[in-house]
Amino acid sequence: MSARGETQLTSTLVKTNRSDDGFGLVEIVISMFLLTLLAVAFLPLLIESLRITVRNATIATATQVLSDQLDSLQVVDRTCDAYASWASQPIPAITDDRQSSYQASRMVSGCTPAMTFPGTVTVTVSVAVSPDAAVRVEATTLAIVESAN
Repeated sequence: MSARGETQLTSTLVKTNRSDDGFGLVEIVISMFLLTLLAVAFLPLLIESLRITVRNATIATATQVLSDQLDSLQVVDRTCDAYASWASQPIPAITDDRQSSYQASRMVSGCTPAMTFPGTVTVTVSVAVSPDAAVRVEATTLAIVESAN
């Protein structure tokens, strides 16, 4: 083979190898930059969705505490004295894994000496959450009263 033939063969091999090089450093840096811009664009959405998830979990827990209090009303005797005693009982606060404290309160109104029996009283149960004072769950229902005591 001649010297010129070897040169053509070498240049052909070099051209073939260069077409299979893959991505260069510039392409990789540009793709990383574009992915970073995309991630930064979705970051506020992710943070807000996490806040909403925590708030919804807090409301769900407060609603469960409220439901438990209303369930405890079912076993109370249907007298004004029993409802008043139930409303005045101290209710311990409940703390969850996120260190939110749930404090329930009860109020019974409508039991008066002039009340005719059977009648109804208004029962209000509310749950306050701390440290998130914006969350407060409340329910009002009517309960049957058969006698004063």
